[in-house]
Amino acid sequence: MKYRSQDEGGDLFAFIDHQKKATASQRSTGIGKLTDIVAWEGFRGDLEDILRYANRDDRKGGRPPFDPVFMFKVLVLQKFHGLSDVSVEEQIADRFSFMGFLGLRPGDAIADANTLWDFREALERDGRKGSERLFARFGEMLEAQGLIGHEGSIVDASFVDAPRQRNMREQNKSIKNGERPAEFDSDTAKGRQKDCDARWAQKNKETHFGYKNHAKVDAKSKIIIGGVTTSANVDDSQVFKDLVDKTDNAVFADSAYQSAESERYVLEDCDCEEFIMFKGRRGHPLTEEEKATNTLRSRIRVRVEHVFGRMSQMGMEIVRTIGLERGRQHNTLSNLVYNMDRFAFLIR
Repeated sequence: MKYRSQDEGGDLFAFIDHQKKATASQRSTGIGKLTDIVAWEGFRGDLEDILRYANRDDRKGGRPPFDPVFMFKVLVLQKFHGLSDVSVEEQIADRFSFMGFLGLRPGDAIADANTLWDFREALERDGRKGSERLFARFGEMLEAQGLIGHEGSIVDASFVDAPRQRNMREQNKSIKNGERPAEFDSDTAKGRQKDCDARWAQKNKETHFGYKNHAKVDAKSKIIIGGVTTSANVDDSQVFKDLVDKTDNAVFADSAYQSAESERYVLEDCDCEEFIMFKGRRGHPLTEEEKATNTLRSRIRVRVEHVFGRMSQMGMEIVRTIGLERGRQHNTLSNLVYNMDRFAFLIR
């Protein structure tokens, strides 16, 4: 029996030809599909302004920073695949599809986990709210292409689980009262690992510890057009006014948002149509008419579940960092990367 030799055609040119074919295939699936369709240079101005690169004095020496657009693409890559800082560093070096997306060749310099952490921290330093600016910039790009329908908005929330804490009972009591236990600051190494912003919550007999991603989704396109991050124990209705405004023609939501105040806010303050699901109460069950109305409204409202389902597939329901501010950044970047993925679907 004769077998094919493993070194047949194994020269440099054969390798390059294989890479070209592989790159062409990868550009139609996975992270590669974002390579050509997203206007990456459109983020450069915001990134350089956020990072204060214009104020950098190269005469002071030191290694120059990585290109900000390149680092932003690393963040997108990380969120798209739900990877940790260490994992994304390792896989960039190991996977040709990741190299192709970032425009790298074997042997090129790669940002390590510490560099990625520093870049992400710099986006939010001194109240810069970099992730929110980048999210808004891509929203403007989508708006310019006419992809946001403006035929109605859906609001809902999803849990984002954080690393669970192992605290003493008295420590948990202090945290619940909004106080930070003194021993967390006396032992700085231990204190850095303690999340005093995340909270416990239970829904449908499932327990969660962490935060919530409250999102407003365009009903037609399933593009996320707004978001708010809170601790997991915050009721959905408490951020309703932070999500809904006069730009919404109609609002769809589940029964968790049902209240006379919410209805008045939508109809009077925002001057838009209200399609919040009816909620039955003890002694006041839903009428047949209300059940029929809920069925009709749920056909639109359920589209937000598709959004959270896709985000869960991408690993965005887990945050690996500590604190509300980093949780907010995680959710904002997750919403941004989801929108990029959705954009690729809408224009294919």
